[in-house]
Amino acid sequence: MPEKVKTAAAMFPENRIDILVNSAGVVSHSDFLDMSEQEYDSIMDINAKGTFFMSQAAAKYMIENRIKGHILNVTSSSALRPAWTPYQMSKWAVRGLTLGTADKLLPYGIVVNAIAPGPTATPMLGKNGEDDNIYQPNTPAKRYAMPSEIAALATFMVSDMGEMIVGDTFYMTGGSGTITLHG
Repeated sequence: MPEKVKTAAAMFPENRIDILVNSAGVVSHSDFLDMSEQEYDSIMDINAKGTFFMSQAAAKYMIENRIKGHILNVTSSSALRPAWTPYQMSKWAVRGLTLGTADKLLPYGIVVNAIAPGPTATPMLGKNGEDDNIYQPNTPAKRYAMPSEIAALATFMVSDMGEMIVGDTFYMTGGSGTITLHG
């Protein structure tokens, strides 16, 4: 995988990478009692194992090239809830990995953080774009987050303005999982 990072760096005019955003993720389609080992492994491999090894490869590249940079992990508000699906478990793992790698990599000038969206209008949740109805009655904000809102927070987190934010997870949930809905 380190060779893939070098190949990716060569695609940029500066011939370097100083930002990694780990955003790959898949969700469970089975209930706890019906989960197969194959589906479990697939979700954990993509969501947790992939984040670990991409972070490792990018960090090695940045350290070897004396690059001060950012790693931003995309976790989920599911990391706030009890974990009974591999998706939830994997997002707990990413949250822990964020804290651990922030501690390990800050001495090299690599800032590690995470963002944790709640329900977001993406194909994963059956939404296909900015024109879809974003009403979501099950969240306190009554709507899905938009990908552009998540992107704006991510841009801030990997900018110079995010340098003093280290090992933190920013939740963008519309209150889902973080506050009680009063009726």
